[in-house]
Amino acid sequence: MRAEARFKSTGRGVHSSRSLSLGGNRPLKPRYSQKRIQLLWFVLLLSAGLLFQQNSRDIAAYVNRPIAKVRIENQWQQLDEAEVRSLLAPFIGTGFFNFDVSGVKQALQQHPWIATASVKRIWPDSVALNITEQVAIARWGDRQLLNQYGEIFEPHAVDQYAALPRLRGPDASQFQVMEQYQLMNQILFPAGLRLNGLFLSSRGSWNLTLNEHMYVSAGRGEVGEKLERFVRFYDGQDVLHAKRFRTIDLRYGNGIAIASANQELTSVAIR
Repeated sequence: MRAEARFKSTGRGVHSSRSLSLGGNRPLKPRYSQKRIQLLWFVLLLSAGLLFQQNSRDIAAYVNRPIAKVRIENQWQQLDEAEVRSLLAPFIGTGFFNFDVSGVKQALQQHPWIATASVKRIWPDSVALNITEQVAIARWGDRQLLNQYGEIFEPHAVDQYAALPRLRGPDASQFQVMEQYQLMNQILFPAGLRLNGLFLSSRGSWNLTLNEHMYVSAGRGEVGEKLERFVRFYDGQDVLHAKRFRTIDLRYGNGIAIASANQELTSVAIR
């Protein structure tokens, strides 16, 4: 600590003034005890608690607002927005934290065109939907459709999908039929042959409809090899001649039997 004396002369006499500085001319810092700090925090927390208690209903209502908005995060081809909103209607108006996400997801996935649905809450009052639609690959029987995995779904107004290939088979055979349909398409498509129908009999025989007017009996075994044999033969035919083919029988070990539109039966041996 250092003391400095300063003297100043005036007309009436001599006065002295003293100034004290501590710690290199830094100002003195107030000192608060630990108890005073704890007491201050206690008072603040108590005040906040009383404030929350007095306004708990208003605060809870503000935080847990009712769900009122639906955000659609992807585009749909088959789904109707009005149908989706109708499925959501029983859940709208529920508080944000009470909103039944799993219930909404289950309700949405009961719709025949919805394969999967993702539901997410967005505070303060919204819900976001991300829906994956079914992809119809073929008809199954008269009233059902098959997706790319061979799964059956049954939407309304199936008749508008009449242009899709028609697949048939015994109960629970849709996965096998869809698998064969995809394999057969790979063989037939390069030759310009469209597979419009595929039927699996109860005895395991395969029958096909090609280009809407050719009916093929492929039998049970080595179906892929038989189709490849027919494709090689078909590629070598005159286009106009091939268009007259009506029934093709591939159930021969080394040949093909073909009936054309003029009822002529042709047997072709292939080695």
